[in-house]
Amino acid sequence: MELSGPVWLMQPIPYWGEKLQGDWIYEPKIDGWRLQVIKYQDGRVEFWGRRLERSPNWTAKLSYLIPAFRKLPNGSLVDAELYSTGGRRFIPSLFARKRKVDPIIYVFDVIFWEGEFVGNHKLRERKALLETISWSPPVEVLRYDRIRNIREHWEAVIKSGGEGLVLKYLESTYEVGRDGPIATQYWRKVKRGLYIEG
Repeated sequence: MELSGPVWLMQPIPYWGEKLQGDWIYEPKIDGWRLQVIKYQDGRVEFWGRRLERSPNWTAKLSYLIPAFRKLPNGSLVDAELYSTGGRRFIPSLFARKRKVDPIIYVFDVIFWEGEFVGNHKLRERKALLETISWSPPVEVLRYDRIRNIREHWEAVIKSGGEGLVLKYLESTYEVGRDGPIATQYWRKVKRGLYIEG
C-alpha cells in the first residue's frame, strides 16, 4: 500500500463490560473532530477529516498548523483528534480567519511512516514510533496507560470532565477500509451512559 491521500480511519465499537483478553491500554476519549495529517514524500502537508464521502479537505483553512508538523517524516500519515482550548463547541473557530481559541492536536496513531505502511505493525510498535518525535505545541501525543481497572479509569475521566475512554489491544493492527471505515473489536469506546459493569 502506498501513501497517495487520505484513508478511511479505523473506528471503535462500544464496550459493554465484558472481560477483555490480552494486553490492553486505555486512552481518554477526546470530544473533538477526528483528523488525519498527511505529509507526502515531497514535504506537502494536508489535513483531512474522517468522513471521506464528504471530501473533508481542511488543508486551506488549517494551513497555519503546517509548521507544527515539520518534524513528522516525509511519507507519513498520523491519526489524531482536533480539539480546542475552548472545548468541542469552539472547534469551528479554528477554521476561521479570526480564531477565538487555540488549537490542540492529540496524535494517537500512525498509519504510514517514512513512506511505509505500518498499519500491519502492532499498536505497541506504532505508539513507539510516535514517541520518537519531540512534538511541539499545539501537537502532543495522547497519553495512555495499561488497563488495571476499567471502572476506576472510567470514573476518574468522567469526574475530570472527560467524555470517556477508548480501550485498545496492544497487539492489534490498523485496518484501513477500501470503501468505508472498519469498526474493530480491538478498539472499544466507553462513553457517558454506555458503561455497563461486567
